[in-house]
Amino acid sequence: GDSGGFKIVNLQPGTYTVTVNATGFAPFTNENVIVEVGRSTTIDVGLSLQGVTGTVQVTAEAPVINTSQQDFSTNVNQVSLNNLPANGRRWSNFAILTPGAVPDGTFGLISFRGISGLLNNSTVDGGDNNQAFFSEERGRTRIGYVVSQAAIREFQVNTSNFSAEYGRSAGGVINAVTKSGTNQFHGSGFLFDRNNKWGARNPNSFITQLVNGVATRVALKPKDVRYQFGGAVGGPIVKDKAFFFFSYDQQKRDFPGVSVFSTVSYLSTVNRTTLTARGLTTAQVDSALSFINSLTGETPRR
Repeated sequence: GDSGGFKIVNLQPGTYTVTVNATGFAPFTNENVIVEVGRSTTIDVGLSLQGVTGTVQVTAEAPVINTSQQDFSTNVNQVSLNNLPANGRRWSNFAILTPGAVPDGTFGLISFRGISGLLNNSTVDGGDNNQAFFSEERGRTRIGYVVSQAAIREFQVNTSNFSAEYGRSAGGVINAVTKSGTNQFHGSGFLFDRNNKWGARNPNSFITQLVNGVATRVALKPKDVRYQFGGAVGGPIVKDKAFFFFSYDQQKRDFPGVSVFSTVSYLSTVNRTTLTARGLTTAQVDSALSFINSLTGETPRR
C-alpha cells in the first residue's frame, strides 16, 4: 500500500521464504518464516541501496513471546501430528498439550480451566465442527472424529482472551485447518491392528459361572479386535491454479460387552434352595440356572 505495508492472506500454515525486490535496492530475503493458524506473522523489511552486488539475507526465529495478540493459545503443527503418539488417531486429543487442559471424564471431551467440555467450540477451516444436540465436539463416544488426522495440517487451541470471531465458548476453542494439494503429488497410508490375542489377560477380569453345578469365579479374556486403516493423496489439477486433496479413514471394531452378575453369589446353592422351596423340580432348577448361566460372559454389541 501507500504506507509501504503489504498483507498476504489465506496462506497455508508452514515455513516460508520471503524475498523482496525493488529497483535500486539490494534484494531482501527472509528465510524460515513460520506461518501458524490463527496468528498474524509480521516481517519488517529493511532495504539497503544497491551497490555493485548486494543481497540482504535474514534467517527468522520464532519469537519467545507473542506481542501482537493477547490470547492464550497453543499451536500444534504438522511435526507434532506426525511424530507424537495418538491412540485411535483422534487429533484433537493433542489439545491436552495446552496448559490448563485435562480430559473431561471418559467421553472423549476436554476441559479447559475446569469448565465443562460441553462449553468448548471446535472449528475446521472456519466451519462449525460441533454437533447440534449438545453443541459439543462431533464424535464423542460413537466415532473418534469426523476429519481424519491425515487431513489436518495444523490446529490452534485457544484457552482465554481469544478473538470475538470464535465466540460462543466459555471453555476453549480448537481451530483447525486442513491440508490442500500442491504442485507435486504427495500421499501417505496407514494400517493399525489391535488384537487381544497379542496381549496378556487383565488380571482383574473375572466372571462367575456354574462349574459342575458350583458357582465358580472364572478368569476371562474377552475378545478385542480393532482395525484402522486409510490414507491421503493430494496434487495439482492445474499447476499453480487448482489442486486436490483426498483422505480416507476407516475403523472396524469388534469388542463385545461382558455380562456379569452384580452379586457374585447369585449362582450359589442359596438360589437353588430357594427355587426348590417354591415347588420347582430339580430338572427345572437345573434348566433355569443353566439358562441364566449362559447369559454371562461375552455379549455381542448390536
